[in-house]
Amino acid sequence: MNIRKYSKRRAISPILATVILIAITLIAAVAIAGFVFGLFGSFTSTAQVSISSVSCTGGGTGTITCSMVARNTGSGSTSLTSISATYGALFTGVVTTGGPLPISVPAGASPGFTVKFTDAIANFTTGTTVTGQGYLANGGSVSWSGTIYSS
Repeated sequence: MNIRKYSKRRAISPILATVILIAITLIAAVAIAGFVFGLFGSFTSTAQVSISSVSCTGGGTGTITCSMVARNTGSGSTSLTSISATYGALFTGVVTTGGPLPISVPAGASPGFTVKFTDAIANFTTGTTVTGQGYLANGGSVSWSGTIYSS
């Protein structure tokens, strides 16, 4: 049996094999670093919305009015589609100033608005805290809280 008859195939050179291995290693290192350090996520735009400066006036039976500021510190825009308050029960608010819902919250902006919560049965006590949620167009929600002051 002649061994040379079966070994006519040539392998790749050691230099080419080294270059290929280094290229594969570099590509893997960049991919892993991108996921670990958030490199790829930094190129997407996201909204980072918070509701602050909540001041509620009213008290007694029926109605409270809360002034709020929606602050977007993210790089993407969104809008506030609805807002609710919880004070013993869940109340849906109606925006009275700052525009009708949805309220646009562009990136880097802080639009102010006023919401009126009404219920014929609720007894809103002055000096207590009311909490709530703002619901965003991107599917997220934002918690808020404020103290009820007398009118």
